[in-house]
Amino acid sequence: MTMLPSENTESLPSFSDDLTTWQKLMVIAHSILRTLLGIIFIALMLAFVPNSVDGAIWIPFGAIILVLVIYVWYFRLQLRRIHKSKYPNIQAGEALILVATMFLAIFAVTYDLMSQANPDSFTEVLTRFSAFYFAVTVLATVGFGDITPVTTAARSVAMLQMAIDIAFIAVAVKIVSGAASSAIQQRSPKSGATDK
Repeated sequence: MTMLPSENTESLPSFSDDLTTWQKLMVIAHSILRTLLGIIFIALMLAFVPNSVDGAIWIPFGAIILVLVIYVWYFRLQLRRIHKSKYPNIQAGEALILVATMFLAIFAVTYDLMSQANPDSFTEVLTRFSAFYFAVTVLATVGFGDITPVTTAARSVAMLQMAIDIAFIAVAVKIVSGAASSAIQQRSPKSGATDK
């Protein structure tokens, strides 16, 4: 998807130069609030995914596919929000946190469902929270050792997450920071002006 230059060539207000300390605090506070509300929304979405795979295996896997579709839509929405934002870099930070949280939530649901389907999949039966904790430790590559995958299927999903994590971090940061840079560049005065 190619972004066309904006017709609006107004320069962006500079976060560091054009705002008072109070205004800066308000921008940051609003950003933190939006991010927290987004994380709460993601947690609420997790609550709607079935906890067990009792006979109807298609329900939880259908839910995972639906979450993946929502994830792609949400990522694209965040990119549009960055382009329209008054402060693209702040919006890009919010987007990275929320997209990463949603990414981890997908793996957390997968680990939870695997644990419910086969309690021997991990060294302990996972709850939704402990599954999210495990997904974060895999992303962070800390591997405390308190929860480890035991079965081949669980190890395969953990390895898949490890492989995707590497690409996810690189690609997500590049895409989101590129969107922020593009938004800033589109609103900057044309670079062909003479210097004084």
